[in-house]
Amino acid sequence: MKKDSGFIGLIIIIILALAALKYFLNWDVFDAASTDQGQNTVGYVRNIVNTIWSYIGEPIAWIWREVAWPLFSFVWDNLLKLISTSRASLNS
Repeated sequence: MKKDSGFIGLIIIIILALAALKYFLNWDVFDAASTDQGQNTVGYVRNIVNTIWSYIGEPIAWIWREVAWPLFSFVWDNLLKLISTSRASLNS
C-alpha cells in the first residue's frame, strides 16, 4: 500500500469529505464559517498558515525559481524536440 498519496490526493479527499457532509448531513462549510465561532476558527487557521508561510515561503519560491521551473522547462523543450523529430521521421 502506498503511504504517500500526495498533496493533490489530500485536497481531493477533503473536497469529497465536505461534499459527503453536505449530502448526508446537510452541513455546509460556508454556513459554519459565517458564524462567530466559525469566523474565529477561520482567522486562527489563517494566522497559522501566514506564520508557516513566513518561514517557508522564500525557500519554496527559491526552489521553484532555481530548481523546479528550469527542470520543467528542460523536460518540456526536450519533449517538443522529441515530438518534432518523431514527426519528421514519420514524414520521411
